[in-house]
Parts: sequence; C-alpha cells; structure tokens
Amino acid sequence: MYRLGWPLSTFLASLGIPLLVKIIVFYDDEAHVYVATSPDVKGLVVESSDFEELKREITDLVPELLSLNRPNLRSKPATDLTFTQHLSHA
Repeated sequence: MYRLGWPLSTFLASLGIPLLVKIIVFYDDEAHVYVATSPDVKGLVVESSDFEELKREITDLVPELLSLNRPNLRSKPATDLTFTQHLSHA
C-alpha cells in the first residue's frame, strides 16, 4: 500500500487508491495513558487510558483532520484502520 505524504499520493488518492497512514502509538508509564501521533496527519495527538477507546478516537479524527489538512484530496478519506501491535513504552 502507498503511504500518504509520499510523492504522487494525492494523485493516487484521487484515483481511489487507498493510502496508508502511519500512526505511532506508545504507552506513557508515568501518565498511564496511550498516546497516538502521526507524521502523516497534522494535528493528530490523542491520548486515552484505554487502548480500544484510543482506536475509536483515531478512527473518528483521522478523516476529519485529513479533510482539514489536505483539502486537495479529491476523494473522501475512508476510515479503514488496521492496527499492528508495535507498542513502545515511554
């Protein structure tokens, strides 16, 4: 899958090709919360004490932020998120 932010990603999205969005999740031991950020989605910073709630918040926020940050994407962002478990601890 092609990643959002790579060359031609906007063009490929306009053709309906799904794009990969990298989201980094880590667990903050001091605050006892999961924190999610993304180099591909400007403004995405989410934290929650529950991992399932974090995933729901990300699912809701990513399409909204993409619409705001990348108005030149011609297709509506789909939210089909797949989470792989590569959690790190802070």
